[in-house]
Amino acid sequence: MSILQFDGTKDYIEIPDDAGFSVATTGTLTIAAWMRPDVLTFPHFERSGYVHWMGKGEIGRQEWTFRMYNETTTDNPSRPNRISFYVFDLQGGKGVGSYFQEPVQAGEWIHVTGIADGQNTSIYKNGVFKKSESYSGIITPQHGTAPLRIGTRDFNSFFLGAIRGVRVWNRALTPSEVQMVAGDSIPQDGLVAEYRLDQDVALDTTEFHNGRIVGGSWQTTTT
Repeated sequence: MSILQFDGTKDYIEIPDDAGFSVATTGTLTIAAWMRPDVLTFPHFERSGYVHWMGKGEIGRQEWTFRMYNETTTDNPSRPNRISFYVFDLQGGKGVGSYFQEPVQAGEWIHVTGIADGQNTSIYKNGVFKKSESYSGIITPQHGTAPLRIGTRDFNSFFLGAIRGVRVWNRALTPSEVQMVAGDSIPQDGLVAEYRLDQDVALDTTEFHNGRIVGGSWQTTTT
């Protein structure tokens, strides 16, 4: 099997905007992926020290994103290697997110699932529920026209490591389904897009939302 590696400075995948990637049009949304950070401090980060390793949003058309923080940040207290899932209002002025903050080893594969169920964000690590936060009455998600990007969100930060098995559903998966996905058993009901990223193109196995790879390198692995 091959996996796609991102160099932390310019590599990313871009997938055109689609209503199926938007909380506003589906009402509920689940995004899951395997991610492998190869460093604990990213070379091209933003603000207090984090990267957006996948997301849909740009200035004036923000929707949702995944973050990972550096091992040391300028926040007080610091947020060492926190991994988060956020939803935003369209202007990006307000965001609500869930996170887990546990020790990370460089080169370790982590399965992350983020869910927006119409009222709450939830995040899972390796199929295990970690945290939920309500955005009801705070955020009203709207559909923006920004593309979905993997390896970055809006070019202000870039992930250094590998990402595979990116999947999007237009519904909130149940806890048992999240466990299934972490075990690579994939529910097909509501599956909008699937990017295995184990070959030399970003094919969507649902055949509707193929992506464009910019940079990146392929590594052969037996893991």
